[in-house]
Amino acid sequence: MKENKLFRLQEAAIIFFTIIVSGVASWLYGKNVYEIVKMIILIMIACGCMFLVIEVSRQKQLFLYDNAENFHRFTFFYLFFLIAVAVLPLLPEGGWPYLVIFVSLMLFSDQLIGMCAGSTLLLLTFMLSGCESTDIFIIYFLCGVTGGIMFSYLTESFKVGLPLLISLLMQFLGLCIHEVLMVNESLHIQMFIIPLGNIMICLILLMIVLRYFSFTVINKTRDIYMDINDPECPLLVKLKEHSKEEYYHAIHTAYLCDRIAKKLGLNDAVAKAGGYYHKIGILKGESSWENAKEILEENQYPEMVLNILKEFLDKQEKIVLKETVVLLMADTVISSISYLFSKDSTAKIDYEKLVQAVFKKKTEGGLLNSSSISIGELEEMKKILTEEKLYYDFLR
Repeated sequence: MKENKLFRLQEAAIIFFTIIVSGVASWLYGKNVYEIVKMIILIMIACGCMFLVIEVSRQKQLFLYDNAENFHRFTFFYLFFLIAVAVLPLLPEGGWPYLVIFVSLMLFSDQLIGMCAGSTLLLLTFMLSGCESTDIFIIYFLCGVTGGIMFSYLTESFKVGLPLLISLLMQFLGLCIHEVLMVNESLHIQMFIIPLGNIMICLILLMIVLRYFSFTVINKTRDIYMDINDPECPLLVKLKEHSKEEYYHAIHTAYLCDRIAKKLGLNDAVAKAGGYYHKIGILKGESSWENAKEILEENQYPEMVLNILKEFLDKQEKIVLKETVVLLMADTVISSISYLFSKDSTAKIDYEKLVQAVFKKKTEGGLLNSSSISIGELEEMKKILTEEKLYYDFLR
């Protein structure tokens, strides 16, 4: 109840200060009464849309990362940008760093909220500046939304290079087109100065925002993986008490997942967690996706772990993630060797032949048709699994 009240207060603060700042800023910029009233009405409509999407995201649990529990981060950034955008009309039209604003607001909420909030602030700046051309509004909106969506899919691996390059390049090209085709009649080097300056400012500000995002969200998630990937984690202890056989199967699978993921440059923490918890459903009766989902959601496990296990356990789901392929192969190899040793603990197994047979069966069965895994990565995976001959003796 207390958290819900705090959430409502933050919503009210966002809407209240947006309307107040809009009215005060329009008066300071010398707008007449008609223009002030018009601006406040439009901003109120925009705030109504923003309130609606925030409520939908809260009720439908659409927030990215852990933003639902930390809505204060979005509130802080929004109010900070609200004050900042009131000053932006003093800058040239091509110098507004709206890419940073859209990306920041989406990172700390979700795509729809970030788009509505960013559009509201862009509308405010646009009206305060008295800009007559809608082209600059469209450019900033499209570049901001595209950039925000690309960054909002960041995972624990935190690969920001490509989203950063594409987002900055799109904004630069959009602003150059505006300068060349819509403002200036002749082509000269000076018209690229403002777009270049905008890109440099956006780059610096984005690096600051991403650093903060990494510290408050990504690194926090990594700490979670350190806890859940501990063999003495409470859930794994419960699994051990329930079935030592399944517990040690999970331990061996997680070891192979970790080895393979590191060699292939994948998210080793997520792959290892998949190995540890792919059997956790038996705590509720059987190792099904429904049981695993219920247990892991109750314990607030990371979304990436749930995604991998859904692809692995749900027979209706296609295997897409590379980490799921790693889990599939590691689990099958461990299961096959364990089965053979259960029949004869002194058996001599041709591990290379066994691994080849496992991969042939899985690939020819069409399980990997939707996966992004490459042939080269599959071959490297085979090599790693074949080289673990000494480790397989622990399964006897």
